[in-house]
Amino acid sequence: SMNSQNKYLAANQIFFYKWMFNMFNKTILATAVAVMAMGSVSVMAADVGVITFDGAVTDTTCVITTNNGVDANNVTVTLPVVKKADVEKTTVDAGVGSKEFELHLSKCPDTVKKASAVFTSQQFADLSNGTLKTDPTVAGAANNVSLALFNNTAALTDRIKVGQPGTATQTVDITAGEGTLAYRVAYVPSADWKSGTNDITSGKVSSNATFTMVYP
Repeated sequence: SMNSQNKYLAANQIFFYKWMFNMFNKTILATAVAVMAMGSVSVMAADVGVITFDGAVTDTTCVITTNNGVDANNVTVTLPVVKKADVEKTTVDAGVGSKEFELHLSKCPDTVKKASAVFTSQQFADLSNGTLKTDPTVAGAANNVSLALFNNTAALTDRIKVGQPGTATQTVDITAGEGTLAYRVAYVPSADWKSGTNDITSGKVSSNATFTMVYP
């Protein structure tokens, strides 16, 4: 249908235009880009990882901030350093070195009753398991380490399979114009990792994903 075509086009424009915002029947109203974990898998305490969110909101959507109150278009979340051995021991559905983050919605229009965020990554989504591959072009990049996203609420703690259809994240009720979406990100072994033949190596970890705010 025409509605389906319009929604598809709006969603796909996110990949190419960070600052492009689309509104169609109040469904997709805002986008932001998450640059995931400029950090490392190491034992060195000085090495850290970050998640940087870049984006904006229009005056017809909710105001989006993080759990420390910083506007979601300019915030850095730091991940802890983890040992290679700990990454090797964990699973894709658990992860190590988790860092929690939240998206706070406020000043939502009265017409917005619910909200959710959908995560995608044209460049780094590993469609075999829904994790985020790391950027191999970064100097000193770690090998066979990926990042996994998880819901992080009292009711939902399941893994978000980035780029896979039908894996939308939690939906929050908007009350008095406000709501909160809670997530965590963690290091996991890559889908290609195999001990002894395709090992994890320590180094920098960098990836990125796009989240799209959806107001059903």
